Amino acid sequence: MTETLNYLRRFRRGGLFLVLALLMVWPSPGLAEVRRVLVVPFSIHSDQDMSFLQKGITAMLSSRLTDLGKVAMIDQAAAEETLQALPKPLTRVAAVEAGRKVGADYVAFGSLTVFGNSISTDARFVETATSTVMVTLNDTGQSKGDVINHINHFAGEVNTRVFGRSSGETVSAAPAPAPAASPAPADPDQMNPEKKIWGSDGGMRIKATNPDTDYSDAKLWRSRRFKMVIEGLGMGDVDGDGNTEVVFASEKEASVYRLKDNGFLKVTDIELSPRLVCLTVDVADINGNGKAEIYLTLRSENYFPRAAVLEWDGTAFQTIHTAPSWYLRVLHDPQSGRARLYGQKGGTRSIFAGPVYSMAWINGVIEPQDRIKLPKEGNVLGFAYGDMTHDGVENSMIFTPKDELRLSTASGREEWTSAEKYGGKYAYLITAEEYRKGQKLSRTFIDPLPDQLFFIPQRIIMTDFDQDGRNEALVVKNEDVTGGLMSRVRSYREGRFECLDWDNVGLRALWRTRKFSGYISDYNLGDIDNDGKTELVFAVVKKIGDPMSGDSKSYLVSWDPYQQADQAPAQ
Repeated sequence: MTETLNYLRRFRRGGLFLVLALLMVWPSPGLAEVRRVLVVPFSIHSDQDMSFLQKGITAMLSSRLTDLGKVAMIDQAAAEETLQALPKPLTRVAAVEAGRKVGADYVAFGSLTVFGNSISTDARFVETATSTVMVTLNDTGQSKGDVINHINHFAGEVNTRVFGRSSGETVSAAPAPAPAASPAPADPDQMNPEKKIWGSDGGMRIKATNPDTDYSDAKLWRSRRFKMVIEGLGMGDVDGDGNTEVVFASEKEASVYRLKDNGFLKVTDIELSPRLVCLTVDVADINGNGKAEIYLTLRSENYFPRAAVLEWDGTAFQTIHTAPSWYLRVLHDPQSGRARLYGQKGGTRSIFAGPVYSMAWINGVIEPQDRIKLPKEGNVLGFAYGDMTHDGVENSMIFTPKDELRLSTASGREEWTSAEKYGGKYAYLITAEEYRKGQKLSRTFIDPLPDQLFFIPQRIIMTDFDQDGRNEALVVKNEDVTGGLMSRVRSYREGRFECLDWDNVGLRALWRTRKFSGYISDYNLGDIDNDGKTELVFAVVKKIGDPMSGDSKSYLVSWDPYQQADQAPAQ
């Protein structure tokens, strides 16, 4: 009995100490930690100035999510440096990292896309500690006013599902700051010249009397600089409104722009899968529904090819078809004037496996049709097909692995090979098997790349520029300062275009453009300014920097190759 009483006394003392310890470490409801939210200004994709909507969305979310003593907003001014450093397009990883830097428990971000008469709102609410998406919203409307309903719905879902507040619960919101007074319009003649050129997100004209205002004698148009290495570009009417849009992409992102009222305006960004690398871009209405599709040839991290086709559905670009193991390319058919789609399969032990086929849409999917006979070294990424010898028989034109141009007959017999090098790109491919071997070698600090890299060829455009009934070929010529002496290293400092014509002996240059400082990464023909005339549009890469630092620089240039007075004779 005595032992029992002593045990109970010890138990009571131990229990008392346990309760006191729990009271010391267990937070009381009144001392609950305030959860902090960072609202990243939403991206606005529109050909109109909608900065007021961006500010309005931030203010609405801050007002509707704030709950004094429970939920607080990270001050936008305090987070300005972090917000300015965010990449475009914004990814969830980058948004979460920004939230962690400023001490936020959650981050809210999204985008607003205005295209035609439709408006689309995409929003995400993510927990920074785990990168978990807590709430997501994808909604559409027919007017700008619908955005208010979208944001209200999004905030209500966050309050209910994350913070445990009912949608009707009153929230103590911090007072919204008074709107800043509109500054007086600046005198355009007093503006800094650089701001006049780039400030409107537009472009400038080169060789005009006044590059800012006078377009009467303009020779070249140049866009603003983009902080990316543009790998590919295409042009087409992606929304079916009769006007041309420009689609260009780096390895990790794609953008859609429109040249309108002398301004180069963003329509939208397309976020690519983080595990895929973009190789080529083409834009054409191959399925014949009145809207041009975007054809992307990509590769995985382990170098397996994959093609994707995107199309505008009225509110956003949707993937309407994927083709694992395929490379796709759109070519201009000089005979019919139509765009045609071609494809070639990739392999594991070889980059290309099998022949090149013409492709067609059948029952909503792309299927191979007729086989295209190319020389052994030819591939779908860099060839042209048409009558170049002016005898009524179609020829094939390819780049050899040494960047020589080769013209062959329809049967595949070599007709002519250039003595000079043409084309030239930095992007390369290796086989999936070579990648696997490299991964094993890299563990022992040995260079994992094979001795020979397959550098992706440039496109070849075959068409009748001077409209004399005879086809010419337009090719780029990037100057490699290494002279091709190193199999895995290239260094391009300048590039130009040449128009080649057949003279019964070989291809000779009819004319060539001036040299452009930088590296011409891709080019295409299209009516970029919607004036009824076709222009040559090409991407110039001025600097290839670290993708993380964002110091890469590229821009687009437009020139009229049909204006004979602007062409320099080859001699």
